[in-house]
This record gives sequence, C-alpha cells and structure tokens, in this order.
Amino acid sequence: MANPRGRGRLGMVRQLCVLAVLTASVAGCVGMPSNGAAVQFSASPQSSLQDGNLVGSVPLPPQAGQGPVAVVQGFLTAADSYPLYGVAKQYLTSLAVSSWQPGDAVKVFSKLNRPNTVPVPSPTPTPKASPTRSPRAMVEVSGTVQATFNGEGQYVSALNPEPASSYDWIFNLVKVGGQWRISNPPNFRMLSVTDFPYFYKAQDLYFMDPQNQVLVPDSVFEPMGLTVSQSLTQLVDSLTVGPKTPWLSNAVDTELPAHASVQEVVPDGSTVMVNLKVPKTAQPSAKQLEYFSAQLVWTLIGPAASSSPSAISSVVLELNGEPWTPTSAPCPDGGVPGEAQTLAPYSCFDPYPSSPASFYYVDRGQSWSRCGAESMGLSGSIGMILPLVGHTGAFSSPSCAPREAVRETSTALPAAQPASLPAVTMAAVSPDGSELAIVTAGKGDLYVGKMSGLAAPFASAPPRLTGGGITSLSWDRNDDLWVTQNGVIYKLAAGGKPVQVQYNGNVTDLAVAPDGVRLAFIVQTGRDTSGHDTSTLELAAYGAGSPSSVEPGSPERPQIRPATAIGPGLTNPTSVAWYDADDLLVVNDAPTETALMEVPVDGQQPVPELTPSGITSITADGHANVLVAGLSGNNLAVSTGLEGPWFPLGQQGQSPAYPG
Repeated sequence: MANPRGRGRLGMVRQLCVLAVLTASVAGCVGMPSNGAAVQFSASPQSSLQDGNLVGSVPLPPQAGQGPVAVVQGFLTAADSYPLYGVAKQYLTSLAVSSWQPGDAVKVFSKLNRPNTVPVPSPTPTPKASPTRSPRAMVEVSGTVQATFNGEGQYVSALNPEPASSYDWIFNLVKVGGQWRISNPPNFRMLSVTDFPYFYKAQDLYFMDPQNQVLVPDSVFEPMGLTVSQSLTQLVDSLTVGPKTPWLSNAVDTELPAHASVQEVVPDGSTVMVNLKVPKTAQPSAKQLEYFSAQLVWTLIGPAASSSPSAISSVVLELNGEPWTPTSAPCPDGGVPGEAQTLAPYSCFDPYPSSPASFYYVDRGQSWSRCGAESMGLSGSIGMILPLVGHTGAFSSPSCAPREAVRETSTALPAAQPASLPAVTMAAVSPDGSELAIVTAGKGDLYVGKMSGLAAPFASAPPRLTGGGITSLSWDRNDDLWVTQNGVIYKLAAGGKPVQVQYNGNVTDLAVAPDGVRLAFIVQTGRDTSGHDTSTLELAAYGAGSPSSVEPGSPERPQIRPATAIGPGLTNPTSVAWYDADDLLVVNDAPTETALMEVPVDGQQPVPELTPSGITSITADGHANVLVAGLSGNNLAVSTGLEGPWFPLGQQGQSPAYPG
C-alpha cells in the first residue's frame, strides 16, 4: 500500500472549520447556521449524500441597505461556497442570473485584495439621456494570479503555477428595487491560495504505465459538495478518457477495453458497481479487464479516496449488466479477486511500494550502506555500517537485516573497505538491487556495473561518462540510469551509450518516481537582485509518448515534455526526493534560511517541515524507512517522520541515497 500520509495530512486540515478571506457575509461552518438549532448539511439516501469532507462558509443572502462593497464581498463568499450558487445569484440582476454559469472555473490568487470602490465614469450627455437613469457603482477586486483552472467538467488538472501576474475585475452594480445588485459577474470563482483546499479536494486517478506493470497517479482535484454518486461517476468517467494533467497525457493511458463505454455507476453501501456497455462482437480479453479493474479499485479505494467518510471498499465490474469475475490472480503470489474486487489482489500495481531498505552514502572516499527500516528508527536504532564491498570482494546485499542494529549515536568504526573500487563521491543502486553506479573522486567519471559476484572487475570497464560535473544519479524501475551532468540530462540504458535528453534548462538534480514515468527535477534559473542563486522545481513524464532513444549527434533526441513548475514560493530548491506517490521532499536554500519542504505534486502550496540544522540534501523511501538528510560538515541525520525529531548519526557521511 502506498503511504497515505501526504494526502491524509491535507485531508485532516480540510476537516477544520475555516472562514473565507472575505467574511462580511459568513455565517459559520457548513451545517451550522448563524441562528436556530444546528442541522446536518446532508440528505438521504446515501447516493445523494454530500461528500463528508465538504467544508466551507455558509453564505448569507444580501441584506437590506448594503453598500456596493458589502454586496461584492457577499457575492464572492457565496460564489466560493460551492454548491450554494442559489445564494450567490441573489446578489445579481435578473439579466446577469440568466447568463451566469461559473461551473468549476477558478482563478487562484497568491494575493487577493479586498474590494474597493472606483469612480463611475460620467455618461456622455445626449439629447435622449434619461434623467431617471438608475444609480450605478463600480467595485474593483484585484490580486496576483498564481494558477487557473479551465472549468471543463468536474475534474480539473493539477495546479500549473503561472508567472505571477496581476489581475483585476471591475464589478458593475445597479440599484434594483432600491438595493445594489451586480450586473457583470465573472464566469469563474476567485479563490486565494490558502482557501483553495477548503473548496477543492485532492484526488488521484490511476493509469497504467506503458509496460502495463504499475499504476501511475494523476493528481487532480474535485470540488467539495458533490454527492457520493456524483463523485464516483465523475471519477469513473475521468478514467475512461485518460489523464487530465497535460504533462502526463502522452506517457500513460487508460486501459478501458476498445469499443467499451461506461453505462452506469451505482454506489451500494461500501461497494460501487461499474457497468460497461460492450458490443457482443467485441468482447474484451481477461487481461484488458484486469488492467481496467486495477485502475478502478486504486482510484475508488486507494489511499487518496480512503480519506472520505463514505469510502468505497470494493468494486463490482459488470459487462452489459452481468458481473465479471477475474479467473486468475493479477499479481504474482497474490489472491484471485472475487466478484466484489478489493485493493489487496492488485497490490503489485502500487506506484510507490515501500519495504525496509538500506540507504547508501559516501565517507572517506568509500561507499557504505545502512539498513534504514523505520521499525529500528522508532526505537532509536539504525542498521550497522556495512561496506559496499566486503572483505571477500563481493558487494554487500541491499536488503535489510533489522536485527543487526546499533544505536544511532554509535561511533564504532566499520572495517576498512578493500580497494576493489576507486575512491568515490557518489553512489546509486537500482531499485531491484542489481545495478550500481558510482562517480569517482578526482576525475568525476561515471561507472556502472552489476551488483553481483566480485566487485574487482567493476572498475576495469571503461567509464560511461567522463569529464566530471555530475550532480545527480537516479535509477528508474527498468534499470535505466538518469544522470545530470553540467546541467544536461543523460539517460543510460543497460549496455547502451549515454543519450542526451532534450530539455531546455540547466538541471542540477533529478529524481525518478518509483513508477518509472514521472520525473522531478531542479532547474537553475540564475541569481536574484541580492546575488543569491535561484532555481525552480519541475515535473515531467517520460513514457510511451516520448521519442525513442537515439545516439548522441542524431537530429532527434529523446525528450521529456511538457514540464510544469510546482512548489509555488520556493526560491532556490537544491535537493529533491520522492516522499510518497503524491509528495516530494525538497531542500529550499532561501536567502533567509534553508528549510525542508513537503511539496504536493498536484501544485498546491509547499509545507515547511521540521528541518535539521545544516541540511544540504534529502532522501526517502516510503513509510517503511527513515528519512535521511545530508548535513554540512560531512554529517548525516535520520528521522522516522516529517514532524521529527531528527537524530544525528554517530558516523559521518555525505550524499545519502536509497535505491532508485
């Protein structure tokens, strides 16, 4: 199971009652009106219940005698309180009501100013000017736009931060029956960054990778207030059309069988029935239905979905109204799903599996490993130090032995490592533990070899890259190595020559997600006015839609496209690691302080976490292992969670990295 903590933490925040930025017409939290007995904001039966995570402000209708600014404030609060658009319409003229269709389009502001009145232009005098013309007023709402949603359907792409740009909307008001009303409402909602999570809920859609081996999450949002039936229908419909996030659209796809379409989605307690309409002349294969079932159960039951009180625990897939039951186990050594399919039989498709693993680091020119199992960290212990190459000349196993633990503060020196490898400054082991990459001290050359047998022949092969300037190593799940060298990305397939990846930017760090499709990387952008380095954090995908690998010098090179910037507010990220399927850990070296940040891949605001003093790098490997931070002065620290505490290790080291 993927660690649900990233989405879970955001979900817990959403349970809190909050007030909107514009509070002039706020009565309180949903379900708690300003007067009278408390009532539940729901109905029955269950299929019509609103999502239990619905949190927002119950808006008041316009009050007699309100001025133009108060009317605009009330309208903005009501318009943000989806789905209570009926109240918002009371602030509009009758003509505006007939044309106002905001849907789910949103402008997200990093700064949203309070409304203020602006002068009404004097009308041009004409002989036909009416002396009884209705009074007019104009109110301006302005701010800095950080992101926009297009509002096409209930589901929208992950936040794609835009260059900060100022925006203003002039509300025109006229008097109707002696009360101010708005005549030109915008066909979108205006939300501040801090308020956005209270009106939209994070959700993962799952799609298959090009090899149909693992699911890849597409981090999107759905508005609060949908009924359970509406939410489930929208989720399933979204799965049938492919990823919503642009940078994933060419890398993964849906496995809905050809000629099939969704006929009906019906929740029944904790089970949802998904009925596919399939022509009798085009029956899908069992493997096609198995892959689509994996998408369904992970999307409807997976970690992000399970935070809802109305969580679904099983899915029944029907073909033309008849239940379909798998006849074999989708996963090796797994169970055969029943008619009501659950998540467990599809665990092998987990985009971020986590089990106890060893992390690797460099000290005194040699590479070492230590078991980082969280179970040890919870008791103040850490795996004993093992040399990458043992006394027999063989590589040490990347697997963990939690029983071989020592106190984190232990200063016992490890045995000297035989000179089977040259002095190294960086080492990376592939996820399956079969491949090793090292960067040598001095020349900074890159060597790649097998983690089997004796290590002595390893360095006798020619280097795969020369010239130094290597700043990061990251293996994907197919045992291809991604390298950044002098700002350029290279991809090294097994036994092949290095291939330069086409990307227009100076890349200093790169981490491949465990799903092997998504890439997180840091792009250096220059210096700010005070001379401090600046950089951005970006996401991209590499999959079936990317050009095939070619040799250097060819007119075409493999590309990662398109990329999108995330982590709004980060000024100089310097180190990045995947924390779970939905979140990154980033070291941000800002002018004021260096901080460890949790960065959601859906584009929402980074969250500062407890930061060990002197942090320079970070590595993680899911909830089953401790976090490891590289510190200044060639030191290391570990923690069992983002809340800390951090404990310095008794032995020095640098460049820590889990397999991958």
